[in-house]
Amino acid sequence: MEQQVKILAVDDRYENLLALNSILASSSYDVISLQSGEEALRYLLKEPADHIAVILMDVQMPGLSGFETVELIKQRKACQDIPIIFLTALSTSIEHVLRGYHVGSIDYLFKPVHPKMLRMKVDGFVNMHLNHQKLKAQSELLHKRTLDLEETNRKLAEAEEKLIEQNLLLENWVEERTSELVDAHEKLMNSQEHFKKMFILSPSLMAIRRLPDLTYLDVNESWKQHTGYGDEVIGTALNLLRDDLNNIAKYGDIVRNEKVRYVTKTGDIRTALLSTEIIDIEDEKCMLHVAVDITESLRFETEMARLAQLNLVGEMAAGIAHEIRNPMTTIRGFLQLFQENDRHMQKEYIPIMLEELDRANDIITEYLSLAKNKQSYQRPESINRIIESLLPLIQAEAVLSGKHVNGQFGYCPEIQLDDKEMRQLILNMCMNGLEAMSIGGTLSIETYQEPEHVVLLIADQGSGIKAEHLEKLGRPFFTTKDEGTGLGLAICYSIAARHHATIEVSSSSNGTTFIIRFPLHSK
Repeated sequence: MEQQVKILAVDDRYENLLALNSILASSSYDVISLQSGEEALRYLLKEPADHIAVILMDVQMPGLSGFETVELIKQRKACQDIPIIFLTALSTSIEHVLRGYHVGSIDYLFKPVHPKMLRMKVDGFVNMHLNHQKLKAQSELLHKRTLDLEETNRKLAEAEEKLIEQNLLLENWVEERTSELVDAHEKLMNSQEHFKKMFILSPSLMAIRRLPDLTYLDVNESWKQHTGYGDEVIGTALNLLRDDLNNIAKYGDIVRNEKVRYVTKTGDIRTALLSTEIIDIEDEKCMLHVAVDITESLRFETEMARLAQLNLVGEMAAGIAHEIRNPMTTIRGFLQLFQENDRHMQKEYIPIMLEELDRANDIITEYLSLAKNKQSYQRPESINRIIESLLPLIQAEAVLSGKHVNGQFGYCPEIQLDDKEMRQLILNMCMNGLEAMSIGGTLSIETYQEPEHVVLLIADQGSGIKAEHLEKLGRPFFTTKDEGTGLGLAICYSIAARHHATIEVSSSSNGTTFIIRFPLHSK
């Protein structure tokens, strides 16, 4: 609510103030009666001056006179614009009037004042004050709205700048994105062109089939040439693929190098390696079948395996013939000698011929040990127990030749072993190790367990095996010793194969190490 307009009436006489209140009584303003200049000054210090429309000031007052009071009022900036009317009954000379105007009054009235004239003057100043307050309020409102408008303009300017920046960023992003899309489209077109060329010209059998019904969408030239089926399969779900049991199989899942058979139009069954992949063609899920025909390769491999077997048989036959020919030649020589000289067979020559026959028989026996169909009687056995039972024999052989044996046997669970074959394998390898060392050498025998294997390690301190000979180890009749048939290690490899074990060899000038790994679980 707006504060009511006030009129200050200052007079030291109470009856004068009462008369002024009576004259100026109005609902439009409030008359404040003050009885001294000091009281008027105190009021103006405590109360806001912007609601005072006019001050009616008596000139002759005890203490501060009206002139002195007005001079002090005008010194305060907030009160400088308040209209002041002097009222006096004594100071009527022109000098007093001029002084009143000089200190800042706007009118100078003599008592007794005409009530109607005073009321009209006061009403006029009140209206002027109200108009001034209204103009002031409008000015403040206009100023506030001007500030708000300036702030709004500033924000609009900032928003416009940000909008311009965003537009520039958006234009740059659109340009970059457009460029990326153009590049992506070109790459896609190139990729599709490459795929099309690869599909058409690939030597592999390729077919595109729709999911999930696996109807044919397209097949390439290799598919047509190998299967004999062309455009007549397009739109059908004809399945040419068969599994290993020659049953028709559908391949709607992803597979990699799956060995399959396919039936040609002429009824031939051929073999291929099939790989599949799910692809998108015009937003449609399709299955790409890629098959590599390996029919001729399998035939070639089979023929090569047959030739390799024949070659191995030839090598073994040549080795056996070479090894057996020597004792046979010795025996034939003695028999021919007795025949030509018509002499009786002398008793001292018989042991020689028997020894040669025994050597030939040993060669044949060892050769037969390599046979893959040899029966192996495996049962749960401890490899440590087998080695410990052979250790005295191995140590005795070592002592006779001036060498040493060092055994370290860790915990090893029982595994499936053939006792006789394991004894033969361990003795063969240990004797080979002892023969490979000079006097003073040490043969090491160790056993330990790995997560999936039981391991037997046999290491000697010999001069080692040449690198070119390592790959020939285990080959029948290959030997680096001056004496021997070359079948010992071949028999060891054959025994290991029957036990599903692997043999790893490492050799250097400090010796040779054989590591045989037996699976914990029989296959």
